[in-house]
Amino acid sequence: MAILKNGLEFSGGLGNLSAYKLPGMNQTIIRTKGGADKKKILNSPSFKLTRDNYTEFSACAKMGGIIRRSMLALAPLADYNYTPMLNSLAKTIQLLDTESPRGERNVFLSRHKHLLTGFSLNRNTIFESVVRHPLQFSLDRDHKQAHIQFPELMPGVNLMLSKQYPLFRFIVNLGCVTDMRFIGKGYHAGNIVNRSVYTDWFHASQLFQAMDVSVHLKDTIVISDQMTMILSLGIQMGIPLTDTVVNPVKYGGCAKIIAVA
Repeated sequence: MAILKNGLEFSGGLGNLSAYKLPGMNQTIIRTKGGADKKKILNSPSFKLTRDNYTEFSACAKMGGIIRRSMLALAPLADYNYTPMLNSLAKTIQLLDTESPRGERNVFLSRHKHLLTGFSLNRNTIFESVVRHPLQFSLDRDHKQAHIQFPELMPGVNLMLSKQYPLFRFIVNLGCVTDMRFIGKGYHAGNIVNRSVYTDWFHASQLFQAMDVSVHLKDTIVISDQMTMILSLGIQMGIPLTDTVVNPVKYGGCAKIIAVA
């Protein structure tokens, strides 16, 4: 490693050299590029563990992305990038596969689906801090449907909404994902299935009357033992543009996974 003090100033790569700055230093650090080349990593027996780790990590990343897309309607309510957390959960599940060899371990979500329950898409404002009343809900695999009973909610009592926005609505999402399995020479998962139901907009300052909401997947879908149903729920804030048009507020709300089956 060398420090560039005067003369030529650059950052990035230049031939076999790489230049960069460190926090708290004004000088540019110069070092030679090192490490194994791509061909060696892909083919050398000494890098088999590296290849296995990369293969398994890619499976976890795919699974995390699949879970995220299964509840894509709630993504605008998130206040942080929660995909890496889903990837981490997928890795936790993958490590529970003690039968498959390293590099081929499966992500059997269907066997450990309970680990998803309670997953929040928010860090600053969680769902329970807004809707402060237990919700009744059911998830039916046989009929491919979910049902949520919303109680009467009074602003300032058991409904703590942001005073910045005048309207709100609920979003109910039912998704279905398949286990990530190693088949042949790679990982595979089935298609993503999901459906969302949006309630009407309600005034944030008025009493919310109790109501029931149901969401159904298509009747043609066959739910196998390798599939997991995921019920998620969010509350979204809105701003009226006209008497009939409401603009949903991005990042204005919160959401979580409330049940799996």
